Amino acid sequence: MKRNLKMEGIVIRNYRIQDYHKGTVIISPDIGIFHAIAYGGYKGKSKLGPSVQPLCKGKFDIYQDPVKKSNKILEYEPHAIYENIKSDLKKYFTALTWLEISVKSHGGGESRSDFYYLLSTSLDILERIPEALADRLTVQFLLRTAVLLGGNLNPSECGLCNRKISIEEPTYYSKADSCFTCNRCFNLNSAQIAGGLKKYLEYSLKNSLETSLNAGIENNLLKYFKSLLYSIIQEYLEENLLTLQTGKDCLDSNFG
Repeated sequence: MKRNLKMEGIVIRNYRIQDYHKGTVIISPDIGIFHAIAYGGYKGKSKLGPSVQPLCKGKFDIYQDPVKKSNKILEYEPHAIYENIKSDLKKYFTALTWLEISVKSHGGGESRSDFYYLLSTSLDILERIPEALADRLTVQFLLRTAVLLGGNLNPSECGLCNRKISIEEPTYYSKADSCFTCNRCFNLNSAQIAGGLKKYLEYSLKNSLETSLNAGIENNLLKYFKSLLYSIIQEYLEENLLTLQTGKDCLDSNFG
């Protein structure tokens, strides 16, 4: 096992160990979610402590101690501190929700590298876009996260009978089956997907996150799709996202 690791990572949260040591939860493309310690991080003269903060991205130099079975942060070079996200309540709670998904999905599981770069790119974009576009970005992040977690979100093919669904044909989403279905396979608990949303979804799956961010969609469809995706993600995680409740008022504000 390598004892020294150099890697990029995003700080998810801090916690206190004894009086002065700063425990840190980090997500990286190499090993997903892991814990590391900035020894003396809560001391006033600490070089590492002030910079190792939640919602910061940078380069870590980690020593893996085989005796203590812990990770020690030797050096940390911050690359992004996301000041605009932290100063905007809607953006802040949006980012916190993404970080909660990161933890509860164990860093994206087997897709941890792809998930990390999705999270990293999404945070970079959230930092610079107007708040009004935060919901569009959230939809794109959740959609791609659901796919990375193994979700079947292809609206052009029935997830039950594998039959191709034409653009004119009604399409449904079955929560019980976690997939889109045709009009032959849908059940009474399925929700019909509007044609405009189906086109938006197909376009998003074929294009990059940034390109899809500029795709037009009506606000009511965007709001519905965001709610549906949060529901799908929570089904996959088999847990509720606590940040959705904590930041509900902020996350629902200025929808656009």
